[in-house]
Amino acid sequence: MGELNSHQIARIILKMRYETATEEEKRVLEAWMKAGKGRQTIYDRIVSDESLKEYRDLKAEFDGATDYGKLQSDILGTLAKRDRQRKLQRISWWGGSVAAVLLVVCLFVYKYAGEPLPEKMGEMRVAKIESEPIIQDKVILVLGDGKRVGMQGLHKDSLRLKSAVVVGAEAKLVYDANTGQGAEDVSLEPEINKVITSTGGFYSLILSDGTRIWLNSESELEYPVFFGKGERRVKLVGEAFFEVTPDVARPFIVEANEIRTRVLGTSFNIKAYKDESDIYATLFTGKVAVEPLADTTRKVILQPGKQAGWDVQARKLSVREVNLDRVMAWKEGMFMFNKENIEVVTRQIERWYGVKFIYQVKDRNQYTFNGYFSKDETLESILDAFTYTGGPKFRKEGDTVYVTDPL
Repeated sequence: MGELNSHQIARIILKMRYETATEEEKRVLEAWMKAGKGRQTIYDRIVSDESLKEYRDLKAEFDGATDYGKLQSDILGTLAKRDRQRKLQRISWWGGSVAAVLLVVCLFVYKYAGEPLPEKMGEMRVAKIESEPIIQDKVILVLGDGKRVGMQGLHKDSLRLKSAVVVGAEAKLVYDANTGQGAEDVSLEPEINKVITSTGGFYSLILSDGTRIWLNSESELEYPVFFGKGERRVKLVGEAFFEVTPDVARPFIVEANEIRTRVLGTSFNIKAYKDESDIYATLFTGKVAVEPLADTTRKVILQPGKQAGWDVQARKLSVREVNLDRVMAWKEGMFMFNKENIEVVTRQIERWYGVKFIYQVKDRNQYTFNGYFSKDETLESILDAFTYTGGPKFRKEGDTVYVTDPL
């Protein structure tokens, strides 16, 4: 086998990590590490959390150089042109969750070992998507008249759905504020849209004010098509990451189950699933106020790196410092766990793979998990990794996974 490029080496390293590499692949990787100075050190860094941090830093550099407000205007101003796919190519590469960990590894091998990258980095992802069947109902757009549109089944380069535009192969929603009629008239009832992601779904959209939102699986976001002069208010069930366009005169408000988060312009994450005992609001940049809907006097102000947690049963609001990489992991296409209880872990897996876990163990609290995994991994490979690191045994039968103590 000849000298491999970074993409091929990255795949073998990932297989080694999840113990799925063949004997031939193991020999190839061993030969690669011996053939270059410092490659063993590179391998050690790749399998540590440092790779995730560096990937986020690289992505932040890219995002910082991209004017998304201008990008939105460019998209909406060139709907009739057929070269849209070329103009969006550089952001679509970063846009989704597929093969995120592979990208991390590939960047490390390229940066520190000098291995050649594939001629077209986008091929790492596009080829994979084209080989998978399109599922019509993982992402649903509900229009103001109640019409439901399956977003994953749209193939067109661009498609106008009333006041929204579905853009490119990534099928992002972009709302055009310039086409709003009566948006400034507070006497008119605003048109409300809703995006719903089911098991394994992931979606991103740009609201009419330029705010960017990423929606995790099994989540719902309800929002007006156009914002008037007052507050910009949306409702969330599930999990979403927000990058809010600053507007001092119009605060942005997110209502999520029992808490309300109020911002002017910042980036933050909210996790508010109905089957979880806690609701979390985590601040990345700027400043936000978080308060229980039932008692606004218990408001807390968050600084970057802080997380507000609302205990649904105890009716208690608390603040703590958190690892932002772990909070962000889902948006980058990863599961990331830090001494998480098995029930917390399996609830996340259920939302992505569409399975149900049945416990047949003596004590669920004895099992906790560390590490991170790509959402592009098979369910079986992740469960095997849990077992190999001292976890329980898993037996899958259809859409049910039985959890038992090891013999």
